Amino acid sequence: MTVKTQITFRDFLLFHIKSSLLRLIVFLLILLVFFIIKESVDGSPETDLLRSTSMWFAILLLFMVIRSYFSIKFAFSSNKNIQESITYTFTDEKIRIEGETFDEDFTWNSVYKIKENKDWFLIYQSAQVMNMVPKKFLTKGQVSELRNMIKANHIKAKLRKD
Repeated sequence: MTVKTQITFRDFLLFHIKSSLLRLIVFLLILLVFFIIKESVDGSPETDLLRSTSMWFAILLLFMVIRSYFSIKFAFSSNKNIQESITYTFTDEKIRIEGETFDEDFTWNSVYKIKENKDWFLIYQSAQVMNMVPKKFLTKGQVSELRNMIKANHIKAKLRKD
């Protein structure tokens, strides 16, 4: 099975936003709880506490969103390979990845793990290195075929059931 893909900055940005949104919200909530505890221990009136908490929440959220956007933009622009048109060829024995400036083969048994979410197959070659295969370039039949190849090769995987 062969699939041609092209990841845009928008795809990359949405992937990172969706995958880190929960962490961002939890971090902000923990920060706010500590802020509320500190302010209430200091004896701030309730109206001041609500106003300052709301202000700090907005400032932190804005800062984190802007910082995340520029970090993601830098990560995308600094990785020329991810911006190329990439062709994935999946066979029963191996995965072949061909870009405009690179060419790579690896066997299924060298795959660390695979995660599938609503929009992507994430093929991890190690704990930190992954290939991102956008599902928008695959037909439903190809998605099923890829899942079957993953299962047949006994890869550690989190696959969807749809």
